[in-house]
Amino acid sequence: MSEAFDWSSPKTYSQPVDMDNYLEMPEDVSRTVEIKDGMIVFCESPSPNHNIISRNIGRALADGEAKRANRQPCLRVNRDIDMLVSEVPFHYKRPDAIVYRCIEQPRNHWKTKPTVADTILAVEVVSPTTVTADTIDKRAEYARYGIQHYWIVRMANDDGPAISIEMLTLNSEGRYVSNGHRNRTDNFSAALDTLVPFETRVTWEELDEGLD
Repeated sequence: MSEAFDWSSPKTYSQPVDMDNYLEMPEDVSRTVEIKDGMIVFCESPSPNHNIISRNIGRALADGEAKRANRQPCLRVNRDIDMLVSEVPFHYKRPDAIVYRCIEQPRNHWKTKPTVADTILAVEVVSPTTVTADTIDKRAEYARYGIQHYWIVRMANDDGPAISIEMLTLNSEGRYVSNGHRNRTDNFSAALDTLVPFETRVTWEELDEGLD
């Protein structure tokens, strides 16, 4: 068992973190960080518009999943949930929206949260501080992890409304290739109109719902 951390001490955040430390982490801390190769990476709090667009995409995906003919295989749609990359070194990501295979039996530590092996689709909404991470770093990482689909959503001035959605799919060589790129300036009323990973359709106006 790892030594318990004092999460009120700044020194804690420069120490390596393992699964046991993560399980003891206060929720107000865990929601502001990711862990990469055992080290804490702080994530700047997203803007309200970022959260609204993430929510609207998550809702469109949930609606699409609910309309599947026989709903097999069993899939889950979620937002802001940790996705395990590896236990040693401890490493997890938190996509803005995610589709993953149902976990029927809770794992010993990770319970019913997804791992990269469970994940079908990861969606990232680009913020001013995550442009490189979302468009370059995670694009390479998610492909390496074998996540079949990756969508990158761009916002006007990186703070809404949504202006483009790039849909990427792994090819036979394990690289992402375009499976569609919708721009708001094109003559498409739908921001998303796709059959993969299941039929999903949402208009630009629906993505705008709730924006400041």
